[in-house]
Order: sequence, then C-alpha cells, then structure tokens
Amino acid sequence: MQNKGMVMIMNKTSLRILLIGSGVVVTGIVLILAFTLFSPKEPASPAAESTAASSGYLLKEYDGRIALYALPETTPSQIFDIYVDSLPEADIARLQSGIPADTLEQAEEYLEDFDS
Repeated sequence: MQNKGMVMIMNKTSLRILLIGSGVVVTGIVLILAFTLFSPKEPASPAAESTAASSGYLLKEYDGRIALYALPETTPSQIFDIYVDSLPEADIARLQSGIPADTLEQAEEYLEDFDS
C-alpha cells in the first residue's frame, strides 16, 4: 500500500510540474507574439526614404515654400512660390517629411493640387 501512495504522490508532482511548465511556455509565446504584433514601428526617416530612392523626385518644404528635389541631390532643383503655411495641416505634415514622386510629371501633378 505504501508503494501505491508513493506512486500517486509522484504522479501529482509530475502533473504539477507539467502544468507549470506548460503555463510558462504558453505565457512566453503569448508575450513574444504580443511584443511582435503590437510594438510600435518606427517610421522611416525622410533621409532614409531619399537615400533608398536613388532616382525620382521629392517635394519637400524649404524655407517656407515647396521645393522640388531631383534625387539623389540634397539641395532643391526648384523652389516654387507656393507657401506651405497656406496649405492644410495634413499637407504641411506630408511636405515636412517629403512626398516622393517617381516621375517629374507626377511631381507636377502634386504641385498643381497644392496650387489650386
């Protein structure tokens, strides 16, 4: 009878260890998924965007006005008489970080939208 009692104790102990271990593993997986899925992503900086695009154009705020950059140049190729402070806040924010355009025509379309 004593052997049966020992076996029951070992089974309960093993079961507890198994449950605790499983709980730790599941908690770890949940934490990893939570940090992976819900951690804030850092937005790409305008400098990173402009260096990533080796060709094309970038519309950006320069000295209070809209400027056109021909990438990869870091100085504006043209500065327009469209003042940034006359634009809606959303457009101002986009121009501060830079609006990429694949072609000159696309950049001109953006400019027409800002000028209207």
